[in-house]
Amino acid sequence: MTTVSTQSPAADEAEAGVADLHRRACESTRKLIAAIQPGQWRNACTSEGTVSGLVNHLVSGQLWTAELLHGKSENEPNPDLEGDLLGRDPLAAYDVACAAAQVALEEPGALERICQTSHGPVPAPFYASIRIMDVFVHGWDLAQATGQDSHLDPELVEVVYRDWKPQEAMLRGSGMFGPAPDVPADAHTQTKMLALFGRPAAPAAPIRVRELGHVGMYVRDLEASVRFYHDFLGFEISGRLPGTVFVTSGRSHHEFALIEPGPECVAGPKQPAFGLNHVAVRVGESIEDLRNAHRRLVETGMPILGIIDFVIQNSILIEDPDGTMVELYIDTDVPWRTDPTIFEKALPKALAL
Repeated sequence: MTTVSTQSPAADEAEAGVADLHRRACESTRKLIAAIQPGQWRNACTSEGTVSGLVNHLVSGQLWTAELLHGKSENEPNPDLEGDLLGRDPLAAYDVACAAAQVALEEPGALERICQTSHGPVPAPFYASIRIMDVFVHGWDLAQATGQDSHLDPELVEVVYRDWKPQEAMLRGSGMFGPAPDVPADAHTQTKMLALFGRPAAPAAPIRVRELGHVGMYVRDLEASVRFYHDFLGFEISGRLPGTVFVTSGRSHHEFALIEPGPECVAGPKQPAFGLNHVAVRVGESIEDLRNAHRRLVETGMPILGIIDFVIQNSILIEDPDGTMVELYIDTDVPWRTDPTIFEKALPKALAL
């Protein structure tokens, strides 16, 4: 279990000051949420996968603030704070959540309480400082993902950096932040603050495709397609799932994924249709290569469909301008060559980069 220090990084901050900092952090990020365009909610984001996922995370965190300050514990199930909390109006959901947290923070004696977090009990002032940092820094993530001005409130930047720099060892040890990039000693305070929380100091390198990995196709008759690609062309069968057969020349786990959809599938250019399902391209050798590709997608405002651990591959799913799914992937070290059934033993799951 992660150990969290209980020393408040701003122990001498007046209670009214803590509440004011929280209000300002919420307002700073609200401006960025208000400017998100309708087509940007699926954009890749440095944290929580997509813009929508990150705003949902912020709403959840603010609602939990009110709960914890009123004696609830993060270890207690709360279905009302799970799943999609944005509804049809994400900005309104954010406003309601921030208002609930603000009211709780401004209650007399609120900062004398203990918050029962999933990492253990912490003093309310320290938890409030976490919420201030979380809302404020994630505002930069949203600005990056949606092409907005990423210059943050300089006074809040100074406060957050001052409060959290002494806690750097705890931040690294928590596992919730990436490694801090090297920045010059004379760098701008915002650059230093972002580096403290694992945000990159330089743009991601361009994505370099190594090879075409595989093609996924919807097929009308799975067994007929297997006879064509396996029996006639000589591809080997490398794995099966219900409704899907993978075939390979031996270069990689599969070059074709033959997928038999349900009866609703029709021939034609619009998916789902018989023919192309997706194209996969390998973009590197390591998880760092995939993370770089993800950063590149964030910086270019590319919508993202999913980030998936496919057992034999780790992948980011996007679409080309015509709506064809493109899978950017790296191979894993799962020994599929010696165990052809390995892909069938574990279902795909969400991957955190």
